Amino acid sequence: MREKLRLSLSEIANLDVTQNEREAIIELMMMVMYSDKTLKLSEDEAIKEYASNIKWESPLSLEFYFGKVTPKIRRALSDKEDMNALLEDINFRIESEVVKAQVLLVCNELAMADAEFSSEEKELVKNIAKVFQVNE
Repeated sequence: MREKLRLSLSEIANLDVTQNEREAIIELMMMVMYSDKTLKLSEDEAIKEYASNIKWESPLSLEFYFGKVTPKIRRALSDKEDMNALLEDINFRIESEVVKAQVLLVCNELAMADAEFSSEEKELVKNIAKVFQVNE
């Protein structure tokens, strides 16, 4: 995994965020991972590294949570309306503008973690920035 992404993941894992925000961050990272329809080990490792460094305060295990949200994310990525609704929901759940900016940075770096920045990933990062009202 690229060092820049590792540092950004460490920074975001240490931010003072709520469980709701942690879940939203994971969902965004999973959206980036699935957006180009090719699962890359580097992207999966990055999400797992973030998950292993956060305080998980849900009655659901992380593994169960991943299984629960994966179909929702795949559905959102296959339908523009669903994607916009999910991004709006995530935007609502992440309360801090600082966290939103940091998450956008992580999503951008995650998209490039496999040394390929696909058009689908670029479009998703652009949509995230637009919904978050944060510059890319």
